[in-house]
Amino acid sequence: MLDDPGLYGPRMPLPLRVQPVPGESTGSFVNRLAHANGLSLAAFLDRVGQGEAPAEPERVEKYPQSTEMYVNEAGLRYLSVLADRSPGLLQQELPSLNADQLQAGGEDEEAEWRWPWEPLTGHLVRYCPLCGDDLGVGEAVWLMSSDSWQVCLRHGYWSDDSRGRGPDFVQLAELPETVAAHRVRRRLAGQWGPAGEELFADAFQVGVYWWTRMPETVRWVQRAWTAELNARDMRAAPLVIYPEAAELAEAMLAFERAGQRDAAGRSRWLARVEEMMAGWGVDVAEGRQALLVWLGRHRTEPPAPASRRPLMLAAGHDRIASRTGPVSQRSCLTWQLGMAAADM
Repeated sequence: MLDDPGLYGPRMPLPLRVQPVPGESTGSFVNRLAHANGLSLAAFLDRVGQGEAPAEPERVEKYPQSTEMYVNEAGLRYLSVLADRSPGLLQQELPSLNADQLQAGGEDEEAEWRWPWEPLTGHLVRYCPLCGDDLGVGEAVWLMSSDSWQVCLRHGYWSDDSRGRGPDFVQLAELPETVAAHRVRRRLAGQWGPAGEELFADAFQVGVYWWTRMPETVRWVQRAWTAELNARDMRAAPLVIYPEAAELAEAMLAFERAGQRDAAGRSRWLARVEEMMAGWGVDVAEGRQALLVWLGRHRTEPPAPASRRPLMLAAGHDRIASRTGPVSQRSCLTWQLGMAAADM
């Protein structure tokens, strides 16, 4: 018999345990925990505190794929009992339970939960279904991702935060250049640390600028069609620009390592990248401005490198770029998909 939460919260774990997937959303985990124990999500929520949810259980069941569940400290304790996992362990496994995302309140407060219209930070992205099968998960899993997409190199899947619009996954077997681009991104981060990831972010943001103005670029349209996506849908943009972003990131790394930042050095680098753009079918005149902005922010020498950081980027970059967050925040170029460049 399932334990009644009673006046002071649950006193015993639910009979069947569920193993969290690292990086899983809290909503996804509690959904799986509820279903494993024969409960609807709405019935489970009654056991983990108080909150507001639609009266129709079928609407509640859709919450994990569209938003995230947040709890206060007391709610974390309730969830810990039900899941039979310590609060600290749950916080390690489920990022939205971190202390900085617990809802406000004192230690003696009543347990509460909430599902805001959108996640407070990050994006809900579907976990690779084949990875889920390998873990014996048995149903859909959603991750909290800093970027709006995930790539599974093991199984060749691309997933994003489309919230049920269109296909849940894109198989990358016919898009090997996108798989190769993701490997480049990982290599840059692995070899050059935060600077490598930030250079990819810069290159990706240049690609965003280009796609926003030139979505009809032939290779991007062809990739979108291969992925069975609408070529002008913003959902397609990260997938289709990934290969060019990776190549551009390697060119940006070469610029940083060469240290030739004077006018002549910048002009030589720009000319080489414009040749690359022409080969990609990207309109050079239309796309040059984003490169000029990047060069302007990387024109000064960085400070002397610290012993533990393999590559330092220019001060103009570091004044703007964040060390954490999605690519749009880790870049010194601040424009977003579908928006005009704020500082053009």
